[in-house]
Amino acid sequence: MASRKELYDVLGVDASATDAEIKSAYEHLAAQHPEGTPTRLRIDEAYSVLSDMDSRAAYDVTGKISKGGIRRRKSSTRDTEKIRYNLNTLFLAGAAVTTILFILQFSGTIGSLPFYIACGVSLLIKIAEYILRLIP
Repeated sequence: MASRKELYDVLGVDASATDAEIKSAYEHLAAQHPEGTPTRLRIDEAYSVLSDMDSRAAYDVTGKISKGGIRRRKSSTRDTEKIRYNLNTLFLAGAAVTTILFILQFSGTIGSLPFYIACGVSLLIKIAEYILRLIP
């Protein structure tokens, strides 16, 4: 049986590490090792167990990796998550601009065209983010 700290050692973190520390260690190591190498597979395995609360708890108690606890992360999934995060950030910025333009239009300072354009752009950004949710 493997040591109870083996997966923590793979990522170079302590058993009391937070989720953020585990994720940071994983991203750092994953950037250093190409996909498909034995080292990268072990890093992915350690992260898949330690990043899931139930799998981590089971591993901490038993020292074994449950077969259902391993989930492989694809780089395309991480890339899609980053794109969705950026689109959401742009949407929030667009919503702020739209609010300001609405107030200016309501007070009569500007016409309605800039407000409508800002609304349309924000809507298109949100639609693009929802479409990315369809990608597994």
